[in-house]
Amino acid sequence: MTPDDVPRHATRVRITSPQTGATPASRVRRTVRQEIDESTGVGEVYVRTIVRAQLRAALAVLLTVVLTIGLLPLLFLWSDELAGADLLGVPIAWAILGFGVYVGLVLLGWVYVRHAERLESDFVALVEPDDESS
Repeated sequence: MTPDDVPRHATRVRITSPQTGATPASRVRRTVRQEIDESTGVGEVYVRTIVRAQLRAALAVLLTVVLTIGLLPLLFLWSDELAGADLLGVPIAWAILGFGVYVGLVLLGWVYVRHAERLESDFVALVEPDDESS
C-alpha cells in the first residue's frame, strides 16, 4: 500500500501549540517577568498570589488591632479592679491607653513591614532569578 492509496481521513496529523513549536528544541521558554508583563493567565496567577498574601497580612494586622485595642474598653468595664487600679499615681487604664497601645502598634507595624518585605523579596526572587541558572 502506497501513501497515495491511504484515504485522507486516515493520515496522522500532529497538532502543537504555536507557543511551544513542533519540536522540543523550538519551544519558547517564557520567564515569569514575561508572563506578568504580557498579562497572560500564568502572570495573572502570580500577581493575584502576591496580592492575596499582602491582603492576608493586612487583615491579620487589622484583626489583631480590633481584638486588642477594640476590646480594651470592655475589659475595663468588666474588671472594676483593673479600672480602679493606679500605676505611679496614674489610673492603669490611662497608662495602657496612653503608652501600651502605642508600643503595641509600633511593634505590630514593625512585624507587618518585615512580613510584607519578605513577601515582596520572595516575589522578586521568583520574577528575577539569579543568572546562575542561565
